[in-house]
Amino acid sequence: MTERRYGDGEVREIFSLATTGDTRDPSLPAESDGLTLAELQRIGQEAGIEPARVARAADLLAARGKTAPVRRSFGMPVGVSRTVDLPRAPTDREWELLVAEFRTTFGAQGRMTIVGGLREWSNGNLHVSLEPTERGERLRISTLKDDGIALNGLGVLTGGMSLLFSAMAATAGNPTKALAVLGAFGGMSLASFGVNLLRLPRWARERERQMETLAEHAVRLLSESTEPRS
Repeated sequence: MTERRYGDGEVREIFSLATTGDTRDPSLPAESDGLTLAELQRIGQEAGIEPARVARAADLLAARGKTAPVRRSFGMPVGVSRTVDLPRAPTDREWELLVAEFRTTFGAQGRMTIVGGLREWSNGNLHVSLEPTERGERLRISTLKDDGIALNGLGVLTGGMSLLFSAMAATAGNPTKALAVLGAFGGMSLASFGVNLLRLPRWARERERQMETLAEHAVRLLSESTEPRS
């Protein structure tokens, strides 16, 4: 089996986790193919970081899963997702425990569905699914802020209306009305984008934090539990 290699961003995060606040910055060799765990442990040891701490940090990084590219609308985040490879497939009871954690984390009852070997918990645009992979099982968590997309659309619509109606008023020889229309509809457009600018980044950060926590919980549950397969 090919040994996993960690990219530059993962290397930085592993050493950040391993040092837990240590400000030392180990010098990392520039290797385009990434670094193996053994290489990371050797580099860390040279910087005074115990190999066991580097290994634990690598395990923690894996437990957090991988984030997918953020879906954006006019540069603002409207969709986030994360996947994490699980140590093994959960039993029926373990899946129920995970669903209970989903409900607690997101504050929603949601709906649980099982079709064959596929399992999913969903609440509106929020989906948590268990997917088979070549190596085992993967947990996928994704959500979409559709009202954010709709509000951006409203901003575009009212912005276009402000330009159109103000141009019509100006053409009719009524510049005062043109300015009034531009101010009214233009203000609505700016307000729509302004609301999203304030709330969407905060929403995305919160969802990413929740997804990371759930990924860690799922990996820990299936790593520590010895419950037999149902």
